[in-house]
Amino acid sequence: MKTFLFLIIVLTSCCLAKKAEINKRTINNENDYAIVFLVFKINKDTVQGKNVIELLSKTKTTGKIKEIAQTNVNTENYLTLDVYETGKLTNSIVLPHPLYKNIEYSEGNTLKSKFIESEKEEFFIRLQIKESSTKIRVSESLKSVEKKELTTIQL
Repeated sequence: MKTFLFLIIVLTSCCLAKKAEINKRTINNENDYAIVFLVFKINKDTVQGKNVIELLSKTKTTGKIKEIAQTNVNTENYLTLDVYETGKLTNSIVLPHPLYKNIEYSEGNTLKSKFIESEKEEFFIRLQIKESSTKIRVSESLKSVEKKELTTIQL
């Protein structure tokens, strides 16, 4: 009976020690990542004939976002956010261009689609990056126009 009780105590303490080690590794892995919240304003500059983007706010905090599968952007106009770590591209995120929207609406019993071009918009992006990431480059791709860089944000 004493041997059985001793065996249970030893096995329980081993399991608890292993759980503590796993929890410590999880915490250390989360410290390797950061969540960045970026708020932008983008508008058309009619004088220069191009779109201008301005970073309104940037917040960076330690943490990890649950992995969400990135959806394909099925549009001719989109923004690309390239995340760099010491000069090397580590991640690329594509999102619909906020100035060029294709909306659907109901008219009677039919659904219709309409293309809307805005003069200015504010938009928000939440990204997960590695703590060692150094910059984010924002580029735009427009229909029948070559991709061009809008801004670079130092982290």
